[in-house]
Amino acid sequence: METRDEVAVVLANWNGIGHIGHCLEAVYTQTHPPSEVVVVDNGSTDGSLALIREQFPQITIFALTENVGIPRAWNLGVEKTGSPNVLILNTDVFLDRDFLLEALKALRSEPDIGSVAAKVYKANSQKIDYVGLYLQRRFRVVNSRNVTVPEFVFSGTGSVMLLRREMLLDIQISGEYFDETFFAYGEDTDMAWRAQLRGWRCLFAPGAVAHHIGSASQDGKVRVVEKSAFFQRHIWKNRYLTLVKNASPGVLVALLPSLILAELLSWPYVLLRIPHRFHVYILSHLDVVRHLHRALEKRKLIQKGRKVGASQILRFFKGF
Repeated sequence: METRDEVAVVLANWNGIGHIGHCLEAVYTQTHPPSEVVVVDNGSTDGSLALIREQFPQITIFALTENVGIPRAWNLGVEKTGSPNVLILNTDVFLDRDFLLEALKALRSEPDIGSVAAKVYKANSQKIDYVGLYLQRRFRVVNSRNVTVPEFVFSGTGSVMLLRREMLLDIQISGEYFDETFFAYGEDTDMAWRAQLRGWRCLFAPGAVAHHIGSASQDGKVRVVEKSAFFQRHIWKNRYLTLVKNASPGVLVALLPSLILAELLSWPYVLLRIPHRFHVYILSHLDVVRHLHRALEKRKLIQKGRKVGASQILRFFKGF
């Protein structure tokens, strides 16, 4: 195997005992075997750490005493590896045997491809979970209608993404590839936007197939309204922080009508749909204010370093 084809697999585990064994078995049966596998454990208490040590003794484990969040765990994992390509993998995702082979082929097809979007099915079904992702103008990710041929997209799902280390080094801010302010949810979209601004492209590779349980650590609660208050607060906060950091003036002007309308609709929706969480929605906005100064500092660095104009970002926005 050539050095440039080596892949490090990085997983963040938090009470993933239900699926991590199956996940790692799929990693170790790849036709293109990974050069490194690292698990960063976020203070799991369900026995999953012991399971990994017993069944996969070859894995490098970094056991933390508390849950420091997905971005921090991913950053630690990336730092502890040296391969030129990094697969970020959720513990409830199962790779087809040729996944790494197909994803790496796509990543290496052109030098400015920084990431690969996979074709991800819902586990135990033929229903599509994720393919290449675009953005709606109210700032919400949406699947491409194309599920069969390669295409350049905004991003892929954060549950399974092959990344070029060169890209990660290029977009890092203060040593963070993924923004640790986010803790959980949205850090993949934020990273993808920074990469697009630096001129890196994301290619959807339909031959790179995986299967996803979805929010396994939260009992399969995929929809925002179903999640715990803790995670809802981060989801709502991170949406605003991503816009603050990455949206150039031209993009903000173009999106403003849709963003204002979405904002006007969201308050009564939360109040009527999940009234017992309305206070959490308010707290998430206060969190934005609390993190605003640092987010604006990051914005200065991001906007100063961008290599593409608003028009190249806006082409990834489709529909309201």
